[in-house]
Amino acid sequence: MGFDEIKGQDRAIKILRQVINNKHLAHAYLFHGPDGVGKKKAAITFAKALNCADFEDDVCDICVSCRKINQGIHPDVTLIQTEKGEIKIGEIRNIIKGMIYKPLEAKNRIVIVDESERFNLSASNAFLKTLEEPPADTVIILVSSNPDMLPQTVLSRCHRIAFSNIPTRTLTDILIEKNGLTPVAADHIANLANGSVSKALSLSSEEVQGIRMDILSVLSGKGNVKGNLFDLAEQYSKDEKIFYEALDWIYTYFRDIIMMKVQSDLNLIINRDFYDHMISLKEKISLETLLDIIEYIKSVYKGQERNMNRQLALDVLGIKIMRSIA
Repeated sequence: MGFDEIKGQDRAIKILRQVINNKHLAHAYLFHGPDGVGKKKAAITFAKALNCADFEDDVCDICVSCRKINQGIHPDVTLIQTEKGEIKIGEIRNIIKGMIYKPLEAKNRIVIVDESERFNLSASNAFLKTLEEPPADTVIILVSSNPDMLPQTVLSRCHRIAFSNIPTRTLTDILIEKNGLTPVAADHIANLANGSVSKALSLSSEEVQGIRMDILSVLSGKGNVKGNLFDLAEQYSKDEKIFYEALDWIYTYFRDIIMMKVQSDLNLIINRDFYDHMISLKEKISLETLLDIIEYIKSVYKGQERNMNRQLALDVLGIKIMRSIA
């Protein structure tokens, strides 16, 4: 993975190349932007570029340093990431202790913190002290989709590199190249992905597309809507990942109807292949009811953090939906 393989982020990559070529290296960076647009990949590539034995506008990917970083075994390049919960003080203390020593192999020690908004207060304060007095041979890269959740004292000590949503045309090309989709199918999924490569690749899977068709077919009124809604609630509440996929598609469906009420631009609609079904509901459901459904879906997301009963949450949502379209 080199800079040339990070698609749709030309401005950010140009800045990073200039930093390396001009040797104007800051002690701390914040790579910020939407989910799934290449921030973490760019951070890892930047780490490789700073230590590559044969860098010429891009990493070689074959020197010892590049290969070790690719394998996640470089002693001087650390990636902190967590699947769930907070980044805690213990993880940060271990990293900070290692910074007092010279790098073992690298020109620059690199510490990458993915989803850095997950710092708890103690970890954030400990990291702030390191940012205030950074070791001369260490570069810290914070990666975040929600930089506003980071303390201003941390933000003010980082050089910010902005990443943007990836153009739909670029996503379409990626899906055709990587997943072998037809141009029509790739274009449809690219429009659903809202500028995110990872989301586009996830959405292109047969499992996710199957969930989408199940959910939207029921919501659009095909068959026994009431019975099908509760059948899906039972089916999709058993697995957390599938539960959230189902919830996402319900959200996008009603979000689309809201957009149809307040805007006339078809490009703003996510589920374009269900346009005819949604247009029939546009006048039937009030904006107030639609917003109530959206707010309940948001509350379910929050409720999952408190171990809300997933089937009960979908059952209640089903009742709200049935009342709105009755």
